[in-house]
Amino acid sequence: MKLSPIALGLALAASSVDGMININWLVKIVADKLKQFEIPIVNEFIDSEVKKALADTAQIQRPPLVAVQNGDTLSYKILQIPDMHYTGNNFFPCIDKPEGMKKLCFEKYMTEMIGNLLDDVKPDFVVFTGDQIESLWYPQTWLTSVDAIDTYSRQVITRKLPWSMVFGNHDESIAPQLFSNRKIMMAYIESLEYSYAKYGPFDIGGAGNYELTLKSPNSTDLMHMYFADTHNDGDIASGQLEYMKSLSASHKGQDVPALMFFHIPMPEYNEFAGVGQGAKREPIGGHANHSLYNAIVEMGDVKATFCGHDHLNDFCFKKDNLHMCYGGGVGFGAAYGKKDHPRTARIIEWSRTSSKEAISTWLYRINQDNSNPDKYSIYERTLY
Repeated sequence: MKLSPIALGLALAASSVDGMININWLVKIVADKLKQFEIPIVNEFIDSEVKKALADTAQIQRPPLVAVQNGDTLSYKILQIPDMHYTGNNFFPCIDKPEGMKKLCFEKYMTEMIGNLLDDVKPDFVVFTGDQIESLWYPQTWLTSVDAIDTYSRQVITRKLPWSMVFGNHDESIAPQLFSNRKIMMAYIESLEYSYAKYGPFDIGGAGNYELTLKSPNSTDLMHMYFADTHNDGDIASGQLEYMKSLSASHKGQDVPALMFFHIPMPEYNEFAGVGQGAKREPIGGHANHSLYNAIVEMGDVKATFCGHDHLNDFCFKKDNLHMCYGGGVGFGAAYGKKDHPRTARIIEWSRTSSKEAISTWLYRINQDNSNPDKYSIYERTLY
């Protein structure tokens, strides 16, 4: 049987899970070659138009993110949704249809599932941690990429849920002058309702390097959230690292915990040895660059990191003073999975009483009983 280029690409991507081929390495080589043929004036045009759009969205005033008060307890529930890989085609068939699923499996099932997930978890905030859309193996023009963004964001917007995101290595085409472009997508995402995502500084590397702050009802800072673009290979630029460190330094003296979200895991995730929460089911896809971990250690306020990328990994563990967590993967359609393993998302809950502050996390397994989750403690301290 002759495979179409799209089907062949997806088959290769799926085979990389078992270590047969390093598909991300291959994509990087092709992308680097194509970059040599980019026309400078096109990039200048894109940058100019994106900056104009960002100037407009900078005028949007979002209400602060405020912890929920219930008696003397403050709380905030974050839902991490990893690796959807939307093509925008409702009838794109599922690559790895779950065992026991009798009906036909198409991408539109994922849309229904995410709606059910949101209604069941009832989060206060949603973070999409990359590979929201599939642009590597499914051609996305500038316009169709926006349509795919609308499809997934509509689920949070219609529920009036605040949300943010980072890009993954599948969100942008390897030929962004012609097809899906992260700069254009980020400018659009900033403009959407209930979106707290930000482009961040324009020239430090990538798009989507920013921070958000959880506030108390009386407007004091309770928790910071950092977001970083790990590009197409996980190799974060020095400008991004310096920016993250400067954000953290601006909070010195607050004694406030922070979380960080990005797509491609740091190489330190390889040190997971089975102690913690969840499991490792495929190789760690991180770039062999320890600069992000070193920067986080230097920052000092980050208690945990959350990534996606490797759909079958859903573990959390602690290295030194930092917890490192995977979200798993929720994608049905172009996203690979495992037929006998449920798709997963991750819930993170911050809480504070007059005597204690804590952050815990647990996995949400799609189409499973989630009434008694195995909670993993990230942070806890006694308040006086």
